[in-house]
Amino acid sequence: MELIRDEFQKKYQNRELYMHLFNSNFFNRWHWFRYHFAQPFQHPLSDSVLQACLDCEQHIPGFAKKMIDALASISGKEKYEPHYEQLIQLLAELHVILRVVNFDWSVKTSFLWEPTPASGSKKNPEIIIQSNNYKIGVEVKAPSILNHIRQRSSNSLQFPARVLPKHIIEKFPGADGGVTFPRDNPVKDFLISAEKKFVPFKQENDNFSSILVIVWDDYVYEPISSLTHPSCGLFTPNSFAQDASGEPLQFPSVDGVIIIRHLHQLIRATRDELLIPPCRHPLDYGQDEDFPMKAFIANPHGATVPEIVLKCLQAYPASPYLGSEYIPQDWIWWFKV
Repeated sequence: MELIRDEFQKKYQNRELYMHLFNSNFFNRWHWFRYHFAQPFQHPLSDSVLQACLDCEQHIPGFAKKMIDALASISGKEKYEPHYEQLIQLLAELHVILRVVNFDWSVKTSFLWEPTPASGSKKNPEIIIQSNNYKIGVEVKAPSILNHIRQRSSNSLQFPARVLPKHIIEKFPGADGGVTFPRDNPVKDFLISAEKKFVPFKQENDNFSSILVIVWDDYVYEPISSLTHPSCGLFTPNSFAQDASGEPLQFPSVDGVIIIRHLHQLIRATRDELLIPPCRHPLDYGQDEDFPMKAFIANPHGATVPEIVLKCLQAYPASPYLGSEYIPQDWIWWFKV
């Protein structure tokens, strides 16, 4: 997206979108982003969001107004933090959708936003990419993370994975300075939700491919530990998530997971804080091999993810080659300096 455009030209080319925005609940009710959207195409956050909506509109007719309505609808309760987190999660979805529709798929491709399967199921992924060569479903999830960030920043000890029982952790060196426990239940819930959404599409089409995208903050070892730690990871035989018979839960309709480190950038944008380079605007997906890298984790019970999906989402297998934070961790001591 071009960030520097003639303001007057933009204003009148998009007059209909302007009117729709100003008649929405961004301004009719209390809204976390009212300040940002009172400066459309001028504040970095509103500029990035509106330009993204217009870019997506070129590929998905009706997208711009529907996305603005979705963002505006999360309103009405002054300084209600769950609404703020829902808005961040919706921006995370827009972040990924924008990348998907702007990618050069090399063949004629169409996009279905929040499609429903022929089976009549009301559960649907964010977007489906389809051509004569492939049909790919993408589900996007982001956790409610503010309380976790507060705990992590104040506690001296962190366990990203379930490697020790709680009664031992309480006696662990540094535990008296506070303990941050694993944030793995949201990852489990994301997989359960994605599985339910992808099942009917897999049943309709044997060649249907599926990917779950998790947008996290900079502490990427947390979801990676939740998925791959050998003692408890959700994609391992020792998964902490088990069915009624004690067998590990499997998610065969989810072919793999891609983890993106971007929630902190969205949060910074809402607070008028400088974005961390090389991020150029709040919804900037980045260039291939830009730091931080996007991590891919294959589901051992899923199908092979097409290489073009990994190319689109700039994802590389999680490994030490990407950095130490891309491998599962047992525990971490935090020291203030």
